[in-house]
Amino acid sequence: MGIIFKDENINEDMLAILQQFHSYLPQMADGQIDGQIFTGDQLTVERAVNVIASVANGFTPAARLEGINLQIGDWHAVVKLLSVRYTIVRICKEQTFHIK
Repeated sequence: MGIIFKDENINEDMLAILQQFHSYLPQMADGQIDGQIFTGDQLTVERAVNVIASVANGFTPAARLEGINLQIGDWHAVVKLLSVRYTIVRICKEQTFHIK
């Protein structure tokens, strides 16, 4: 896959990024595209949605970027949730050892 030297903050570059990603999507025997999930932070997903909306009237599935399904991946929230869960489990274990 390699490195894509584009800036996702620029619409033309984001279009180039999505077109590059789209070239890796698997195609079925009948020519339809097997959609895949692409995850990013909220700002990246918002920009990608806007770019996909701007090419929605393309003539071909590739021109319309069909098959790119976007999902917000909030990594920081998951890490925070896991750290809170770990803290709760640790506190519970400490309290159970001190009770006699």
